[in-house]
Amino acid sequence: SYHPESHIVIVKPTRMEFKTFACYNNFVPSNNCGVPDHTPNHNALLHLERLLQSLTQLIMEHARRKLSRHPTLADSKEIIFPALDKTDIQLMGFSKGCVVLNQFIYEFHYCKTLTPEDDSMCQLIPRIRHMFWLDGGHAGGKNTWITSRSLLETLTRLGIEIHIHVTPYQINDDRRPWIRKEEKLFSDLLRRLGASVKRFVHFETEIPSLETHFGVITAYKLAERRHSLMAVKDM
Repeated sequence: SYHPESHIVIVKPTRMEFKTFACYNNFVPSNNCGVPDHTPNHNALLHLERLLQSLTQLIMEHARRKLSRHPTLADSKEIIFPALDKTDIQLMGFSKGCVVLNQFIYEFHYCKTLTPEDDSMCQLIPRIRHMFWLDGGHAGGKNTWITSRSLLETLTRLGIEIHIHVTPYQINDDRRPWIRKEEKLFSDLLRRLGASVKRFVHFETEIPSLETHFGVITAYKLAERRHSLMAVKDM
């Protein structure tokens, strides 16, 4: 695993329309095809924070029940009391799930520039260390990637490490040329603004397919690991 010392939390979409379109209305308003209607604030960050708080409570309650039945486990590693609502966070979106990361960018800007005095809105943000976009895409005709300079300036100031992993399935689709243009603008503008950006293109020589699209879920780990090893060698 690329994240061997992390607790991995998978958040399902609110619903699947036509057994195809993932809709994350719990994070961002979306139509029946999962196309987002981004707003300055949909309480997506607050929703994530509450999810982590609830999950922490459930895990701790389960651990306490297990410990009450098996007191000898007290000194073992089988009983874990994670504080998911207090630890550092790495956010990852795949395909349509990337609309959630994009909504977070809108809310970063809302918190930091429009409501900077409201600490309750911004408590989660300092804990976010990394954001991974894995072959983002949705059924809409625009706004697959954030291209607003002001929003990306706010993202850059937060010091979050940006990881972009794409495949020809999304960025070389001639039927959806805006994806390639928006992703390039997103990546280039963040670099010019001084953000920490890692960008990888996977399966470049293969025919674009759903197989390579889903393959990025595995391929990103190897690419990140190789990049980390090269960085160590260069030190």
